[in-house]
Formats: sequence, structure tokens, C-alpha cells
Amino acid sequence: MILNYKYRLYPNKEQESKLNQQFFVANQSWNQALSIRIAEIKKKNGFMNFNDLYRNVMQGLLDREIKANSGIIQQTLRNFESTMKYYFKNKDSKGFPKFKVSSLWEQSFEFKNQGIHITEKYFKILKMKINWKYHRELPSRPKKIVIKRESDGKYYVIFSVEVEKEKLPKTKVDCAIDMNIDNIAIAESTGKSYLKTIIKLEKYDKKYQKLQKKLSKRYTKGKKGKNTKKLQKKQNKIHKKVRNVKENFFHNFSQFLVENFDSIRAEKLEKKDMKENAPSRKLRRSIAEVSWGSLIQKLKYKTERYGKVFEEINPAYTSQRCNRCGYISPKNRTSQAIFHCKHCDHKDNADCNAAKNILDYDSWKEVQSVLWERRGVRN
Repeated sequence: MILNYKYRLYPNKEQESKLNQQFFVANQSWNQALSIRIAEIKKKNGFMNFNDLYRNVMQGLLDREIKANSGIIQQTLRNFESTMKYYFKNKDSKGFPKFKVSSLWEQSFEFKNQGIHITEKYFKILKMKINWKYHRELPSRPKKIVIKRESDGKYYVIFSVEVEKEKLPKTKVDCAIDMNIDNIAIAESTGKSYLKTIIKLEKYDKKYQKLQKKLSKRYTKGKKGKNTKKLQKKQNKIHKKVRNVKENFFHNFSQFLVENFDSIRAEKLEKKDMKENAPSRKLRRSIAEVSWGSLIQKLKYKTERYGKVFEEINPAYTSQRCNRCGYISPKNRTSQAIFHCKHCDHKDNADCNAAKNILDYDSWKEVQSVLWERRGVRN
């Protein structure tokens, strides 16, 4: 299987300038290819092949006197072609590809694995020896390399590497998780259930909102000078810090799950629908910030790597069903935290009860399917 290994780069000013130039080249290659495709769509005469597209893009960059690395352009165009094919195959999933903006902080380009050299002190690319933090050994030669400048202005290299799958010892214990904006409920096949509190980030939120107010005032007045860019970079640093803290939490939590359970079951949450249907702006923002998708993604690749099982189920009625008697009613959940069955008087933490229902899903999924069909919705 393929995993990504990420390392921090420390380019000097001259190296930064050269990397930034390649970000610009990659963006312009993409934009020119997109302009060509849009023109072809309007003419309805079909698309030119990859080699002709490459020659047109290269000529366009030469006409503008833009120095370009052919390898970066070819890889950018391959990614562009893949994006276009995906769009025409799945028009309902994502919008039409967009033009790239070179003025944004976050930029990247992809590079083939030729002409590179790796040592503990430096990473050589484009004939530049860039200092870096080589904190873990690469298991094999990378298949793909991405150079990235993130929103906080820091540079990274990301290697896509093929790794062997590993087998973790079987624990003979299964679990299910129910995710909330404040905590994650875990129900074990041993009968044990408990809550794992999601790390709180309020201190970062206050700083972020303070900078957002200042930026809003400057944008309203049309001020987009150096001071505005400095404020934006400060805000980006806070955003990146928050993302790092959450990613670390989800990495540790997902590792805990795959090491301690043979199978893990969770709800298949439609985050977009949840945000749209949330009753308040505060709740919508909380749903966006909690990043459940990041946890699910980590569980998918870690269970695959370590020989464990991960399953997502339809979330309908998991929070309304009593895990003791099976009675389903929206009135059972009296509050966000309390579950009180109106049929058998069973009381439990609402999230733990939901996690138990997810764990026992096989025993009641037919009931769920019948109720779901009565609502006129296909399962």
C-alpha cells in the first residue's frame, strides 16, 4: 500500500525564490491547460491529446518568457488530465476544475522521483541542496514527490512510498464509535463503554477571531498592502497550529483503536448535510472544525495496513434507538447528553447508547431499513 511521509524543509532565500518560481510555473501550466480545454469544450470538436497539450502549454510559457522545468509541467498536466477525466465521469460529485491562484500562501508542485538525492542533512532537488529535518527513515524509494508551501509559509516535502502491510496481534475485541462535537463514545464487545474527550481549541479560536475582525476591517476599506499580508500570515499560522493539534489527536486515537480492537465500526456521516441542517451558526462552525473526516481517513488506511476491519454504517436512528429494548423514538433522547427510553425506562449517556447501537447494528439493521423505506428514502 501507498503511504505519505512528510518532512520539513529549510530553504534559504535563494532556494525559496526558486521554489516559489516553480509553484508559479505549475499554476500557469494548469491555468493554460484549463483555458485550452474550455475553448475546446465551446468548439465541441474534441480534445487534443496529451503530447499536443504539453507542446501548447510549453510554447505559451516560452512566449511569456517563463523559465520552466519540463518534469514539473508534465506532472502538472497529468494531474490536470486526471482531474478532467474525474469531472466528466462524476459530474455530480465536484464542480468544474478551477483556475489556480498564485497569490495564495498555500502552493505546491509535484516532481518525479528522478534527479533527487536524500541524505540526513539535505534533500537535493532541482540541483539545490535544501536543509531539512529527516526525522524518520524512508522505507523505500518514493514513487511521487510533492513540494509544498503551507498556509503558514513553511516548506515541506511529501513522499508517496510503497510500504508492506503489517499484522498486529488479534485482541478478540470489537468496538464501535459515535462521534460528537465534544467527544467520541466507544462501545466495546466486552460490554464496556466510555467517552473520549476531543481536544479543546478555544484558546486558538479567540486569537483567530480577533485577527479576523482586523482583517475584515482592512478588506472592507480596500487595504491589501504589506500589513494586511502580515495579519493574514498570522491568522494562517493559528489555523495551521489548530490543524496540527487535531491531526496529532486523531493519529493517536486511531492508533489506539487499531491496536486494541480487531474491528471498528462507525457511522457514515454526511458532514455537508449536517452543516446545512444545523440549527445554529455556532453548531455549523463546530461541525466544520471537528474534522471527523480526518479520523475516518486515518482509520481506513490504518486498518488496511495492520490487518484490521473498518466498517461504516447508515446512521439513521442510532441516537433514537434504545440499546436495551430496541424501542425507537426521537423522544428517547431528552438532551444532547441524556438518553431516557420512554418504553423500558432505561437511562444512559446518549452517545454511549448510540455507540452500542452501532456495535449491535447487525441485529437491527433490517428494522432500520424498513423505517428508512417508510420515509420514502432509499437506503
